[in-house]
Amino acid sequence: MNRFWIARLAVAAGVLALSTAAAAQDEPRDEVRLTLADAVERAIEHNPNLAIVRLDTEVEAARVGEARGAYAPVFSSALGGSRAVAPPTNYLLGDVGIDARDWFSSTGVRQRFPVGGGTWSLSWDAVRTTTNSPISSFDPDLQSGIQLAISQPLLRDRKIDAAREQYVVSRRNRDNSELRLQESVVRTMATVKQAYWTLKATIANVGVQQRSLELAEELARQNKIRAEAGDIPPLDLVQAEAEVAQRRENLIGARSLAEDAEDRLRRLIIDPGDSSFWNVKLEPVDEPAELTSLPDVNTAVAKALDQRLDLTRAAHDLENAATTVEFLSNQRLPDIRLEASYRGSGLGGTEFLRTGGFPGIVTGTLDRTFGAALGQTFTPDYPTWSLGVSVSYALGRSYERASFARAEVERRQAAQRIASLRLDTAESVRQSARQVRSTAERVDAAHAGATLAEQRLSDEQRRYEVGLSTTFLVTQAQRDLLQAQVSLLQATLDYQSALVNFDAVQQVAPGDAGDTVNVRGAEIVPLPTPSPNGIFRTGGNQ
Repeated sequence: MNRFWIARLAVAAGVLALSTAAAAQDEPRDEVRLTLADAVERAIEHNPNLAIVRLDTEVEAARVGEARGAYAPVFSSALGGSRAVAPPTNYLLGDVGIDARDWFSSTGVRQRFPVGGGTWSLSWDAVRTTTNSPISSFDPDLQSGIQLAISQPLLRDRKIDAAREQYVVSRRNRDNSELRLQESVVRTMATVKQAYWTLKATIANVGVQQRSLELAEELARQNKIRAEAGDIPPLDLVQAEAEVAQRRENLIGARSLAEDAEDRLRRLIIDPGDSSFWNVKLEPVDEPAELTSLPDVNTAVAKALDQRLDLTRAAHDLENAATTVEFLSNQRLPDIRLEASYRGSGLGGTEFLRTGGFPGIVTGTLDRTFGAALGQTFTPDYPTWSLGVSVSYALGRSYERASFARAEVERRQAAQRIASLRLDTAESVRQSARQVRSTAERVDAAHAGATLAEQRLSDEQRRYEVGLSTTFLVTQAQRDLLQAQVSLLQATLDYQSALVNFDAVQQVAPGDAGDTVNVRGAEIVPLPTPSPNGIFRTGGNQ
């Protein structure tokens, strides 16, 4: 009798728990009939992990703009004044110091050539000088000049320089960021599909557990009638009711798993700005695919080796490493540059007209406007030009040589990484293909087992109805059918998952949905544009 009441209490507890769960389930909720395509579309549109990777592509595009900025024209301008009072050092000046005051301005543009590594500059300067020097011919003195200068490397930096290396590498990094986005989309789609079929399987499992509970309740009902009639001992009724309690517990657990699976799918497809979507009930309406012919492994491996996105990214990384090697190899060359410049000058202001011997007597003045001085800069009246070659070369083991040796090793590492990735790709595709084959065989076996278990339960129930079987045997047959049906559901889910994984692994490496972005910081180094000024004799006039 103690065992009888213990079973009764277990049944009562199960009923109470089930009624509480049912009350929660009965809360009115909007229902969304969701196809697999709808789930994938929602995820691509709303998944925050994909949004992060999309923003990473914008970051890399901005870095390309940063690198291209090295070729932008640079405008510079300066305006100022100065005063210098020099002590008299010439007997002609007497005891009065020379007071010279300048107002000056300089405006120019300089830019890198997009090819060849050279730079050019064009500048205009003007100065107005007043002085109390008795030997000055102008007061005020207006001067203007226009200068064009070019610096062209002949060895180092001609084929590739730091600006071009940064620009080429940043463009490939931008392409890689777009490939990472495609990888994230593929992984997200695969994860959504997995979550979709998992929800479908857990909902089906709830149905299986519900039917199993109904079978146990029917057996308990029949046993109660027979026990009251004295046809079976009370212990058979206790056994049946204990089985009902166990099945109720299984049903509660199955519903909890289904709710967890529903939340996992929601997490992947939900719009973060729509909190009400958590209260929507998802109803997956698509049915699992039927068993199809086994995949062609060799064709799948060849496709993956040719199209997989991580291999393409690795190839870009190898090209980046080769570009760095090319740049550092070029930096080992002597820095030989052709320097050329031309300057035209003009003179204006108030000129003193003198007569007699030095320094002469001022007899009048002649005004020359600043416009006349500016126009004179475009004439060959006062030309200044230079043409030459500069050479510099590091003696001994330089930083460039050590950097080249390091970059060459990194290039070989990148090449070996591609070889390793190709092996990993072939292995993962072949493994996923075997998974499809083995899960398909499991589905066939589980389907046959479920059919036999259902037939056995039907036979055992007929034997029980005519008194040729026992409650224990019927209960055991019910348990076997439940286990067989659950195994069939699991095998079907594993088969769908294997198909999803087989399609995904031909495009991306196995991994979680949605790439995370590592903040790499600023990788583009600002490269100031040098201003060529020609080449002149040290200490000479320019």
